[in-house]
Amino acid sequence: MKRLDPRTKAGLGAAMALCSAWPSVASAGCGWLDVNGDDVQVAKVAAGKPRVYFVIDRIFKAQCPAAGPICQGKTYLVPGDVVVTGKREGAFVCAGFVNTRGSTTIGWFPAAALAPLPASEREPSDWVGHWSAPEQDIAIKAAAGGMLHVSGDATWGMGDKWRRENGAVHIGQVKGTVRPAGGVVAFTEGDDKTLPYNAGDEDACSIRMVRRGPYLLARDNNKCGGLNVSFTGFYRRK
Repeated sequence: MKRLDPRTKAGLGAAMALCSAWPSVASAGCGWLDVNGDDVQVAKVAAGKPRVYFVIDRIFKAQCPAAGPICQGKTYLVPGDVVVTGKREGAFVCAGFVNTRGSTTIGWFPAAALAPLPASEREPSDWVGHWSAPEQDIAIKAAAGGMLHVSGDATWGMGDKWRRENGAVHIGQVKGTVRPAGGVVAFTEGDDKTLPYNAGDEDACSIRMVRRGPYLLARDNNKCGGLNVSFTGFYRRK
């Protein structure tokens, strides 16, 4: 079977994808990397083997995740690739990778193959840029006094020809001006101003973001647009 390179292909494809915010999922057990500040780390695939493969989760094979060919996935990374990491299970850590085209792979990965990197993105300038994920865009610009202006657009159904032709694509927007705090950008949209993350009406759009390595991770409250529209995702700077 042909191996899939996540740097040029879109993960494991629809057959193994879950109904989550992530475009493709290598492992059901870690299909989500939580956006909780220091809970998300960044690491680099260390020198050694020319390819290191993601590992299958137990939802697909009861004996996995485990070492050996029976649990070896189809996607791999190479030395120097940078991932974000979350929870750990035995010898494996939940890792996420986005290639330069925006294709995402998240799954169990051998922890011994990763070298931790410092989470050094703490300055306002570290956030500035145009961040993109499938059907999601977030632009962050510097504002006066160390503030950041955040604006984003997201859609659901844009990849469906019928929805595009029949005006059935759902849209959403997010906008706010906020100061980063503790390596996190988080806010709630108010009627005429940006509110703290835990403030505002229960139906207001709230979003929380962290920066790790080359990535921006975001999670919203599913109230930032039409049905199924979300800014929750794993972004890379354009």
